[in-house]
Amino acid sequence: MSALLTGGGIHPVLLFSVLWVAWALWKAPLESRLPVWAERLILGLVALLLYVPLTWFSWLALTVLGGRVLLSERWLGMLCIYLTVPKFWGLMLVMGIGTPVLTIDAYVTALAAGYEISGNFVVPGDGNDPVLILWACSSFHGISYMLLAWLAFSVVNKVSPLQNLHWLAAGVAGVVLINWMRLFAMIRFMDLYQPLHEGTAGEVVGLLTTLWMIGLASMRPKSAVRA
Repeated sequence: MSALLTGGGIHPVLLFSVLWVAWALWKAPLESRLPVWAERLILGLVALLLYVPLTWFSWLALTVLGGRVLLSERWLGMLCIYLTVPKFWGLMLVMGIGTPVLTIDAYVTALAAGYEISGNFVVPGDGNDPVLILWACSSFHGISYMLLAWLAFSVVNKVSPLQNLHWLAAGVAGVVLINWMRLFAMIRFMDLYQPLHEGTAGEVVGLLTTLWMIGLASMRPKSAVRA
């Protein structure tokens, strides 16, 4: 059940996007935009990064590959690069900026629960342990997947991601609201903390969030403007 609800540990939107990019790159007749030596250099760099036994080097390889694809197919290249955001560049950004980004979630949920905050800690007033909000539980993490779904389905449907942005705004708002409700329940009702944090209840919420992302991204009105 856990594997079904979580996509085997890989977010379904990320898995779908990776498979689509792989298929599209196999099929796409990418025009050469660089000298032969530059193309070979990029190929060698990507291969080298992939074989370094550290996961984050593979994200760098995908970033370099996306940069090359960007020269021939703009939105496919952007999608290739953006695949690295939820699991790598987004986390790097939060680590670089620090806790102020995560403090937003802490402040909103603590305000709703009537608790205090200390950075990205929510401090209950009833003596329970403080709750630490990190990247994986933040609204920005969910937003990164919403943007990925939007970009992926735009590329699949061959429409510009810059069209119907009010639907994207609705999708982002829904993701944030769902996450805030989950965090509030975890913080305000401590008996729900474990089920919502690591249990089946949290996986159900994650599945509902994924369905919301996919629904907004795939069923939005299609513009006549092509990417």
